[in-house]
Amino acid sequence: MTADERRLEELRIRRDTQLPPMNFLFRIFGKPCFPRGELVAVTGKAKSGKTLFNSMLMACCFRDEVLHVQRPLDDASPPLRCLWYDTEQSEQSTQDILIHRIIPLIGKEPESDLDVFNVRSLHYDERLRLFKAAVQRYRPALAVLDGVRDLLADINDGVRAQEIIEDLMKLAQATDCCIVCVLHQNKGIEDRNLRGWLGTELMNKAFEVYACEKVKPENIFMVEQTHTRKYDLGNLLFFRMNEETELPVVCDAPTRIAASLGYSNTDNKRQYMNREYLQFDENNRPHPKTDELFYEALKAGPLFYSDMQARVQSLLNCTTQMWNNMFREMRDKGGIIRTINRDGKAVWELPQHQASPVSGQPSQPDLFDQLATVLGKGPSS
Repeated sequence: MTADERRLEELRIRRDTQLPPMNFLFRIFGKPCFPRGELVAVTGKAKSGKTLFNSMLMACCFRDEVLHVQRPLDDASPPLRCLWYDTEQSEQSTQDILIHRIIPLIGKEPESDLDVFNVRSLHYDERLRLFKAAVQRYRPALAVLDGVRDLLADINDGVRAQEIIEDLMKLAQATDCCIVCVLHQNKGIEDRNLRGWLGTELMNKAFEVYACEKVKPENIFMVEQTHTRKYDLGNLLFFRMNEETELPVVCDAPTRIAASLGYSNTDNKRQYMNREYLQFDENNRPHPKTDELFYEALKAGPLFYSDMQARVQSLLNCTTQMWNNMFREMRDKGGIIRTINRDGKAVWELPQHQASPVSGQPSQPDLFDQLATVLGKGPSS
């Protein structure tokens, strides 16, 4: 065999070829996303929420969930190492986002494993060289390259664009890192294509593409997975900024988007909440029967956060804001608890031996435990 033929045999893929499974960093709406060893593109117009979305991803490297983004985390799992490589903003802006957004979303200042660099002042060749050095040196699970356009002089230089994207692909694979490449869309209002020849190359090679948009007049940020090679999220993500905390919170779809999807989130369309799960005060104002709702949603067993949210909102037919309030109430009082299932995934469930809020009787698994105890076999039999 020639050298080329031997090389081809090394690259051959057969049905029985032993390959490691894909390792996804996060789950959104229960679907795996952001795989290690791959490129992911985050795009949008200027000021459309790209850095906001990436801040949530970076914060989730240190938590089990941040808004819609989930990461399975048990007591033995260390935080994921994360690298933010900012080529666009001033040093002051980078630090401001770190202090006032990423760290508050984490909930505490990370002791380590968060590497932040601002390289706006460097020449584009040096930016690329140092990014490669940083990923190889620190071996992050997630590296946010914000933005990839600043690694070359001409965004429409087809040869150089192809070389850079191929270099980033090799780097991601060699270091088992998910490299998130941030790139603006074209300037036209209706043109959502990634900018320049570089955008074309990135679109061709990226495992997933997420498009960010700021919807006015509501000033709601929308994130849509526009392309994927494997798991289609099937839903849009909506966030708004809390005026008091200046941090993102989950919200309902803005009017324009809701109308295009064939449903409405306006208050007058939400008046028909399920009365079975409502109680009324002396002024005839409705309040949700929170305990009953969560018991009904979780009585059959643990659920992922997104599945629990979908189940509760479906039972009551309520807004996302009401869901957020109910979830915080139940979590804070211990009415629901977060555990880790046998696959190492974070799920939510009812506390053991919790009685039905309607009948006062123990949940079904507890009755089986009682029967097993009477028979002398113990609850684990």
